[in-house]
Amino acid sequence: MLAVIRPDSWNLPLFVHVLGAMILFGGTATVAIVGFAGRTRSEHAELLARVSLKTFLFLVVPGWIAMRIGAGWIADKEFPKDTPGWVDVGFIVSEPGALLLIALGILAWVSARRHGVGRAAVAVPVLAGIYVVALGIAWWAMSAKPG
Repeated sequence: MLAVIRPDSWNLPLFVHVLGAMILFGGTATVAIVGFAGRTRSEHAELLARVSLKTFLFLVVPGWIAMRIGAGWIADKEFPKDTPGWVDVGFIVSEPGALLLIALGILAWVSARRHGVGRAAVAVPVLAGIYVVALGIAWWAMSAKPG
């Protein structure tokens, strides 16, 4: 029902935000799953480390950028003065999440360079899993809009 009364000028920024968030969530979950698979199947660790790095570079990074640009764009249109708490949850997850993603990218690169062996290969799926949980919390806050 709210979509009926929402101004048409909000459609593109909301679409960019939601599309970026879906790509970010799916890409990060893929990095986590592939990373855990690389730890259990050591004969494919090198291939899975490269897949994890490429997924990070071609899905997670562009997804985060689109999600963040769309989030700022729609927040400026919808809430020009003060943002509600559920929007703040999204910003709290996305901004420090950028630092976590930078660390994740560096570790994914190190893991790929070391053929999927070592501490970096262990840390990649753990960090990706932590960020997937944080994105899930933001996802819930965006959809449930509590208080």
